[in-house]
Amino acid sequence: MKRHVTAAGLLFACFWLTACIQSAYGQPVASFFYDARGNVTRQARDTNRDGKMDRWIYYDAQGQVERVEADLNADEKADLFVYYENGLPKRQESSSRHDGRIDEWLFFDDNGDVVRKGQDPGGIGKPTLWLSYQNGRPLRSEESAEDGRLFRVVHYREGKVSRIDEDTDRDGRIDSRSYFENGTLVRKELDRKNSGRIDLWGYYKDGNLVRQEEDLRGDGKVSRVIYFQGEAVVRREEDTAGRGRMDLIEIFEQGKLKKRLRDAAGKGSWDTAYYYENGELRREERDTDGDGFFDLRIHYENDRIVRQEADTNGDRKADVWVRYENGERVEQLEDQSFSGKVTARYRFAAGKVVAQEKVADTPPPWAAAEFDSTGSSEAATGA
Repeated sequence: MKRHVTAAGLLFACFWLTACIQSAYGQPVASFFYDARGNVTRQARDTNRDGKMDRWIYYDAQGQVERVEADLNADEKADLFVYYENGLPKRQESSSRHDGRIDEWLFFDDNGDVVRKGQDPGGIGKPTLWLSYQNGRPLRSEESAEDGRLFRVVHYREGKVSRIDEDTDRDGRIDSRSYFENGTLVRKELDRKNSGRIDLWGYYKDGNLVRQEEDLRGDGKVSRVIYFQGEAVVRREEDTAGRGRMDLIEIFEQGKLKKRLRDAAGKGSWDTAYYYENGELRREERDTDGDGFFDLRIHYENDRIVRQEADTNGDRKADVWVRYENGERVEQLEDQSFSGKVTARYRFAAGKVVAQEKVADTPPPWAAAEFDSTGSSEAATGA
């Protein structure tokens, strides 16, 4: 019996002869699939020549690419999907974990540039991080919680971070803003009380905090300023009375308090100065009459008064010397003639005078430096 070959059978044979492209080793590297009219509807490719198809291309009725799927980890499962419109890529979805769950989405413009990118870093099945692009550069990113509530927005300028807005306590309101220049942090603002008003400002140089300003009363005014060098505080200023001006300055050295200046009377000038060594109080000076000069000096050891001297006539020289034991006054010497010599002595017990006597021009019990102006460079700058 003779076998007759029909035209349809010959056409079918031709399809399969041209539908498979083989490698030099006989392995097929591409397969094409056609519809009844002979149009390619799909093709499969083995891009790494391992004998397994790892890329599938789908075509629409007009013969344009409609979708591309790829197997990126050779497990014979697609984990990258690219969708086309009018032959141009418009959307890409991928599974970076290769678990079959999409966790990254890309959207393209007509030039093929990415304009938006979504990511699912938590693996919850939907994007919680969105990035938008302009001319190939990042423009803005938005990060949200699983419930969709936005908690972080990053703004870019010329491809570099320019501002970051954050909801640090996840209450639905932005409470932190960080500002950048050329991608480097220069200022940070915080709303610590969740009042809708900024109450803490941080200023940075080369990415390091150099100054911090605080609104302690919630009135929108700076009432405390702290200066930093490295990570150490070097100076602190504060408006303790709410008068609108700083009435307290603290100077630090190697992380320890060195000097404190106070405007206790609120007159706009320093009337009290405290001096420290290794963080312990050693000396205090006061302007008791408000004339702009210190007139009382107190010395401390182990947080107790040991002696003091005073200027009672305003000549900036000591004319009273007081000695303490165990923190209590035991002796007071006075220069009542302002001659630079001791002329009277008083002895104390339990805070009361128990003896007094005239003294004939006795030298002072210890040397005492002249009293300085409260506005001197030493008092004001911590020198």
